[in-house]
Amino acid sequence: MNNEAINGVIGMANSMAKDIRELSAQNQRQREELRDARESAETLLCGLMDLFQPHLGGHSRRVAALVDEITGRMGLPESACRVNHNAALFHDIGMLGLPRAALFAPWENLSDTERNLILAHPDMGAALLKPMSWYQDAAVLVSAHHEHWDGSGFPRHIGKENIPLGARIIAVCDAYDEMLNKPADAPQTFSEEEVLAHIRKQRGGHFDPKIVDLFLEQGIRGVGAAGGTPLAREIPVSVSQLRPGMVLARDLRSASGLVMLAKDTLLQEAIVIRLQGMQDDRAVAEPIFVRVEVNPGEDAGERA
Repeated sequence: MNNEAINGVIGMANSMAKDIRELSAQNQRQREELRDARESAETLLCGLMDLFQPHLGGHSRRVAALVDEITGRMGLPESACRVNHNAALFHDIGMLGLPRAALFAPWENLSDTERNLILAHPDMGAALLKPMSWYQDAAVLVSAHHEHWDGSGFPRHIGKENIPLGARIIAVCDAYDEMLNKPADAPQTFSEEEVLAHIRKQRGGHFDPKIVDLFLEQGIRGVGAAGGTPLAREIPVSVSQLRPGMVLARDLRSASGLVMLAKDTLLQEAIVIRLQGMQDDRAVAEPIFVRVEVNPGEDAGERA
């Protein structure tokens, strides 16, 4: 092979290498754009829940924390853990159209429309998630999170292993947190002993026995129980001191005592703007208790 031919081959190889590098860079950019889109979608959906059904926002985050702990102990693949986390985070997104009072009212006190909305919320939530490709697997779990091990659940009355594993995990975590963390103005509240007694009673009934046994292991429930994983010490602040990224340590109430935002709600920018827009009307009870990172010697006013 003469020098001209060799140079030609080298030129082709260099050109191909350049094309591969450009394609690799393009794929990396696309992966980053997809990741950013996924994170933006999660922020948007969580924000909607916090704005329109604040109790569900804190509840969903606590359920997701419990599910993360269980799937981690089960040794599930990272991809499966992510699907379960997403499903837990948005398992009740189909409840957004339901009036707040209906979330806690006894079944017999609900209207037919409210009952139908509750029965339909797993499929409504799944339908909201399915258009986003990265939530399609999670949507399957959302649609099944109220199915029961004994087949008595809804909406399809399937049972045992016919229920996806992630949905069986969410069912136990959901029941625990929903009963334990009812707001103070709910018609009925439960102690942790009463909640655990209910879960034990429904072992093999509503709930997968193996998931119940795992859930009752030491160290699981502290992740999502009453207040969640503390981010820092509790600090009182005024409405004007609220900043995006703070987390409520207690329920935020109106001046008349109504729960406006549940504890564990992450204060996103839209929520802070909304609360500060109400400040002139003195509509929000102060102080507001939040969890923030605080350095030794730094007071709440300096940090806020």
